[in-house]
Amino acid sequence: MANKLTLIRHALLARLGTITPANDYRTEAGANVRSGWLNELVKEKGSAFPLIVVQPGRDQAPTPGPGALKLVRGYEIVGAVSTQVEDYEAVLDELELDLLQALTPIPGVLLPWGRPHISSITLGAPTHYPPGDGMNAAAVLIPIYLHTVIEGRIP
Repeated sequence: MANKLTLIRHALLARLGTITPANDYRTEAGANVRSGWLNELVKEKGSAFPLIVVQPGRDQAPTPGPGALKLVRGYEIVGAVSTQVEDYEAVLDELELDLLQALTPIPGVLLPWGRPHISSITLGAPTHYPPGDGMNAAAVLIPIYLHTVIEGRIP
């Protein structure tokens, strides 16, 4: 049986992979979606931009229910662009808008890309990071919380 926590992360990665002009987005960032840590991935030889990284975030406390837990798994979606691009701020704005549009939940509607494992999502406030500390990229970080139900095991 597949691990539900892995399945919800893979669903998020797949959704971010749809960010291409062919799907009416502004950037090709969906062609470069990675799981890991931004600071490590940008150090890799030949790292390309724009880059979307899904890195672990802080979970919220699980809510107990009858024989199950409602788990709210936290991730940080980081979009990064090269500072070698002229007017990288505008390029970062384009990527941020693509990320927000790809992840916008519709109240009362199950996510078609998260079914059957993700019941809903919550987004946090974006935070912007300038280049520096040896990193030649500017980034935007968007916290996301994936809501799922974990059923208990009866011995």
